[in-house]
Amino acid sequence: MRRHFKTHRHTGIPKGFLWHITLQLLRREYLSGSEIMEQFLEYTDYKPSPGSVYPLLSQLQKSGLIEEVVDEDPSLKRYRLTDLGREEVEAAMADDSFMRKRQKTLRKIYWRLHRNIPEDLYTSFSGFLDSFEKSHHYALDSQEKKIELIKIIDEAAINMKKMGDIE
Repeated sequence: MRRHFKTHRHTGIPKGFLWHITLQLLRREYLSGSEIMEQFLEYTDYKPSPGSVYPLLSQLQKSGLIEEVVDEDPSLKRYRLTDLGREEVEAAMADDSFMRKRQKTLRKIYWRLHRNIPEDLYTSFSGFLDSFEKSHHYALDSQEKKIELIKIIDEAAINMKKMGDIE
């Protein structure tokens, strides 16, 4: 008997993303396992199970990438990056080609295969996203450039909505 894909209980994430995102979250602040799960949900619309997060935290501790932090609440275990963990995150951020390549692959699978978008339209759409990826760095350096980039994106969205009378 064939099961329909909608009957699956949850959607997973690509292998390695939980590791990467957990370190990214800990780069920003000290977090407990439950806080990591909640923030993961906030950023990805996916909430990993405790059976995924806590063994990962244990593995990251054994690897010397994170350490436990004493908290005001003794019942709560919070974690932070070690110097080695910070180096690992900085190296991953400096060479994020793996993340970009994975993201582009997933984008293409979704739009070309799942949504059946024509190749010429996908090429244009993908070019738009690639341009955003390259130009957003400049927008972070200047409030004026940030406002200009937001205006460009908002105008494109308005024009697309007009095409299809989309609310």
